[in-house]
Amino acid sequence: MRVRIEEIQADCILEKDVMGKTKNPIIAANTVLDKKHIHILRAFLIKEVDIQVKMANGDFFKKTETKMDKKVFDFNTDNPSQELSFTEQYRQAVEQYKKEFQSWQSGLGVNMSNMRKLLIPLIEECEKNKDWIKSIHLYSNKDEYLYHHAIGIAMISHFLAKGLGYDKGQSLQAAIAGCLADCGMARVALSTLNKIGALNENDWIEIKKHPTYSYQMVKMLTLLKPEVKLAIYQHHERLDGSGYPRGEKGIRIHQLSQIVAIADVYHAMTTERPFKNKRSPFKILQIMEEDLFGQFDIAILKVLATGVASLSVGSNVKLSNGEKAKIVYIKPEALTRPLIKIKNNGNMVDLEKNRHLYIEQVIN
Repeated sequence: MRVRIEEIQADCILEKDVMGKTKNPIIAANTVLDKKHIHILRAFLIKEVDIQVKMANGDFFKKTETKMDKKVFDFNTDNPSQELSFTEQYRQAVEQYKKEFQSWQSGLGVNMSNMRKLLIPLIEECEKNKDWIKSIHLYSNKDEYLYHHAIGIAMISHFLAKGLGYDKGQSLQAAIAGCLADCGMARVALSTLNKIGALNENDWIEIKKHPTYSYQMVKMLTLLKPEVKLAIYQHHERLDGSGYPRGEKGIRIHQLSQIVAIADVYHAMTTERPFKNKRSPFKILQIMEEDLFGQFDIAILKVLATGVASLSVGSNVKLSNGEKAKIVYIKPEALTRPLIKIKNNGNMVDLEKNRHLYIEQVIN
């Protein structure tokens, strides 16, 4: 996320190297900024830097008020501001989804007008810069995971639909399907939903009812196409028949259902959850392609991998063993497993052949 110097604060984390006129950075990527760093940036007349969406203390970055700040989004108007940054649009969407979810818990139905107002500005912002797909897993937090997850599924579903050639309207329907896939969680008992500690067998039985609850909440909505309602119902089905609620397999699972399923699993496994630590997107793509082989559509997974793992030759990466390396060659058939050069010893390693190693993160 790019911000002006007057907006940054102590505890911000640099996303990219801040370069001057030499080959060495003024301040390196992943540095936690303090007052001294900020003073140095001003001394070098640096006007903008790229920072991570989360600060070192775990909070989301929130820029300080300046005269140049953009207009504030008002969800209750028919003309929401189009000037908000991606991060601000994302936050607004999560907050509004939370309000909608709480209304469902109180017994109210799904308001499609509100869902469209919630998603369309965010989707339009996503269209401007598709790099968000590489970092969407960083935006979530475990305390409000349920709300972040719904927005994450929506965004990724839209990305996948566009990548498969869906038109604008169809892609928006995919986003809506993703966003409403877990609306049925509002019907799950609060004692289960808010449980502290591991879920028992009865809890899981209740949780697995949520696709059915979700479908019941949307089945009478005339603004949703039948395939969208089906995707909401089928998003936990798997091509090999191992899913739920009906154990459908193969062609009986609609492609839109498979899109939402892949978005759901990818976002869940790469983000911080109440009782699960997040894992590297590169590792999760490997798991989905290999360990869970047969469960997901290969063509849809390829679209996801192309977006998430769109690496460049020369990029610096951190490996799962902690070593740093530089990408030397990218194989079209193995996007997440390029040929790399280890920095500390110069050894060349083919990640496709050394499968115990994987990319943990791209450094810059």
